[in-house]
Amino acid sequence: MRQTLFYLPTEIFGLPLFGKGILFWAILVAGLVAIVRGLVQKRRLDDAIFYACITGLGLFVVNVVGPHISEAQGFPIRGYGVFLTLAILLSGALVIWRGRKKWNYPADILIAIIFFAAFCGIIGARVFYVLQYWGDMKGATARQTLVSVLDITNGGLVVYGSIIGGTIAVLGFLLVKKLPVLATLDLFAPSLMLGIAIGRIGCLMNGCCFGGVCDKPWAIVFPKDSPAYMHQVDEGVISLYGITLAPPPAEGQAANGKAIFGIKSEHTTLATETVANVIVGAVDPGSEAEAAGIKPGMRVCEMGIAPKGFLEARNNPQADGKPAKIRKFRPNSNAQFFHFFLYMWNGDPDTDVYLAVQEPAAEEKIEDVNGKKAVEARIREFVYHPSPATAKPVHPTQLYSSTTALTICVLLLALARFVKKDGIVFAAMLILYPINRFCLELLRTDEASFHGTGLTVSQCVSVCALVLGVAIMLYALRGPGKSALEGYFPASAQAPDAEK
Repeated sequence: MRQTLFYLPTEIFGLPLFGKGILFWAILVAGLVAIVRGLVQKRRLDDAIFYACITGLGLFVVNVVGPHISEAQGFPIRGYGVFLTLAILLSGALVIWRGRKKWNYPADILIAIIFFAAFCGIIGARVFYVLQYWGDMKGATARQTLVSVLDITNGGLVVYGSIIGGTIAVLGFLLVKKLPVLATLDLFAPSLMLGIAIGRIGCLMNGCCFGGVCDKPWAIVFPKDSPAYMHQVDEGVISLYGITLAPPPAEGQAANGKAIFGIKSEHTTLATETVANVIVGAVDPGSEAEAAGIKPGMRVCEMGIAPKGFLEARNNPQADGKPAKIRKFRPNSNAQFFHFFLYMWNGDPDTDVYLAVQEPAAEEKIEDVNGKKAVEARIREFVYHPSPATAKPVHPTQLYSSTTALTICVLLLALARFVKKDGIVFAAMLILYPINRFCLELLRTDEASFHGTGLTVSQCVSVCALVLGVAIMLYALRGPGKSALEGYFPASAQAPDAEK
């Protein structure tokens, strides 16, 4: 995993690149020149509209998105974005090479289709992701939300969204230009699988799309703060700084078995549970938490960050000066406990973690003045310096997906050499890839069940895609034994009219 490969400078000779800087004016001038050239020299309105859209998109990226993505070190070049770009370029090159070699497909038409497919594919992939994880996309303001939605440099693209968006774009282009639909989709199918194979390496670099815990020799371990690490912490697979919290009571029940306000909890992870008390479920053997004396069953009453030697200074009346005070707070839910360790505790060597816990084993029943039984809670205080737990090895599902997609690409290329009927290669892709993806989802743990179906969103889409692939295959098998692209583009034509 390596999310950031390197950084580019955000200024040249003291002039900013982003915002209304050098890139903004360079794109604006180049775009205006291209638009005027398309209108005056080529006299083609569609070219002018195309260049205007590209110019507007470029201006928006450098003026709005760029400044928010830039960091103190410079503008980050992410591994995910690099491999996404390589996927588009190499898969596009394969389409152009095969189209020119076999059908004399004009390169300019193929480039236009590739652009629309890539552009709409990225939009579709992002829309699919945003809809699936809308709660994580919302910011404090509409502008922050928009930037969060458009920032794809850190990942956040769903393959099925790209397939749907790209296919719709290609269909629309082919229908408008009256080009052979199924034959062109056959041409693009192997390249789409090649793009997925390359793009999945970007997922590995980004740390997303990971699998479940695995003890195989080829399993991989992701670093602290990676998506896999955070997911394992959220689910209680590994501890949070040596402590694993007890899961909340089922069905939104409190510890005494009564529903809290009659509301069923919708939270499914420890990190987002806001109903139950904070109870220590387990303590890592050999951890600082165990050495400090923290044990399972204790309820966390207070937390805080303490300076070194806090307890010694407070308990030693002979110490010089007043003991330092710490800011404490009462965690009323597991989510607040997680927030402390993930966003407040920074591992500063000059500070420690302060915990005040209630020991259930030390509770004693006493008589109060009215003769009723009451519980006397004994509170213990701990100050220690915890270390984060290491993530457990997981299936490298990114590599599984990359390898299987490349295998499907090779199979489709071989199939294309023998079949004569249009639509078979594309239909084969819609059959093979959904089966592959459905099986891979069994190894992944980063998606929850979709509306109680027991299947993830991707598995549900896989079933639909498989049905569509079988339908297209049955239709294609009934077609003529000759491709519509055979002889469609004469060898002597340099830029044929697509409206044949």
